[in-house]
Amino acid sequence: MRTLDEKASAVYDILSDVYDKSPWSEEQILADMQQDNVDYFFLEDEKELIGFLSVQHLVGEVEITNIAVRKSYQGQGLGAQLMASLDDMDFPIFLEVRESNKSAQALYQKFGFELVGKRKRYYHEPVEDAMIMKREPRD
Repeated sequence: MRTLDEKASAVYDILSDVYDKSPWSEEQILADMQQDNVDYFFLEDEKELIGFLSVQHLVGEVEITNIAVRKSYQGQGLGAQLMASLDDMDFPIFLEVRESNKSAQALYQKFGFELVGKRKRYYHEPVEDAMIMKREPRD
C-alpha cells in the first residue's frame, strides 16, 4: 500500500514523463490529493503506477482536473480504462483539453463528451487555447 506522499511522487513522475515539464509541482499534487472533494483513480503495472485520473467534485458537477498515462504505455487503451472510472457518476462532467490534443479529444468524445466552449490562451508552455468539453448525466 502506497502512502499519500508516494502516490503524489508517482503522479509527479507520470506528469514529468508525459509533458516536457510537469504542470503541477509534487507539493501541489499532494495538497490536491488531501482535499475532501478530490478523487484519484490509478492504473498499476506490477508495482509501478503508470496512469491516473483526477477529478474534483463541485456543487452539482464534476471536473476532470487531469488524466495521464506514461508514454511507454500509451496506445494500449489505458486512457479508456481510466475514463471508465466515471461511468457511475451521475453529474455533468467538465474538462479542458489543449486544442491541439486531438487524440485526447477523440477519447473524450468516445465517452460522451461534447465541445461546449473555448478558453483563449488557457495553457502555458506553450501558450494554447483550451477546448471545454462536457458530458451530461447518462440516463
